[in-house]
Amino acid sequence: MSIVNNFLAAVVVGASLTYASGVQAGAPGVAQATGLLPTTIGAQQQRAHQLLDKAIAHIRQNGPQAVNDFTHDPAFIDRDLYVYSVSLAGQMLSSGGWSAGLIGQNVLSETDDAGQPFFSQMLALAKQNQSGSIEYYWFNPNEGKHEVKITYFEVVDGMVIAVGFFPGYPTEEQAKQMLEQAMSEYFADPVAALRKFRNKQGEFRRQDQYVFVLDKAQRKVVLNPVFAENNDVSVDDITDVQGQHFLREMLEHASPNTIQSIDYWWLSSETRQVEHRRAFYQQMGEMVIAVGTTVFPESPP
Repeated sequence: MSIVNNFLAAVVVGASLTYASGVQAGAPGVAQATGLLPTTIGAQQQRAHQLLDKAIAHIRQNGPQAVNDFTHDPAFIDRDLYVYSVSLAGQMLSSGGWSAGLIGQNVLSETDDAGQPFFSQMLALAKQNQSGSIEYYWFNPNEGKHEVKITYFEVVDGMVIAVGFFPGYPTEEQAKQMLEQAMSEYFADPVAALRKFRNKQGEFRRQDQYVFVLDKAQRKVVLNPVFAENNDVSVDDITDVQGQHFLREMLEHASPNTIQSIDYWWLSSETRQVEHRRAFYQQMGEMVIAVGTTVFPESPP
């Protein structure tokens, strides 16, 4: 990709930096990785996978009429998780949760708390890919607030079988929203934005997501609010755990016209595990704003 020479710096939201020697700065006491560990999948996600797999097996064994069991059989309810089914035409067929009140109704026009027609979006994906996941905003009664919810689904015997859960970790959707907010803040007031990026309790900190700054001309880290010892380090001396110079690649490929992404493997300061990470970024003026997030499986195995 072509690079605009006038752009001199980059602002990135992502995980902590690793020196090319393979030792992560700021993470004392962590044994050096000898290989990649699988990404840690949250307990909620595991439970959702298991419940969906159970429901799919039930339909395949007992036929389409078995979707009725999702409404009445406690075997398809796991505490706050439940199974529901929808026809490809949009009719709610069964549900063990709040959507039981929608059984028999067409739900294509139903929206989430952000006004998005998530049922319609899920069915469009189901018709195209047969399985997958969708993120939307929903009220979490356990936390008493609106949060991102993820639903995994699969088409079985012409019906969409689904299980939704609140992940409890930052999602790619939230990362993209943080990117939009960071770009807006920096455009309005660069100095104030950088101050906000440093704030440990601010809106630009979400678990292992945060903003740091790279200088494009000097090719070094200007601001890393979590690991200050990485400041003034050349991007040429920093790699992920596989030796990929991902920061250098971001400087080379940053564009003011396109949101881009790059994947890398990182030793998380939160989980102390090697994780698959993805950074979304876009150039603005002399800066590139980006958000990094942990990559989780998009659909059940």
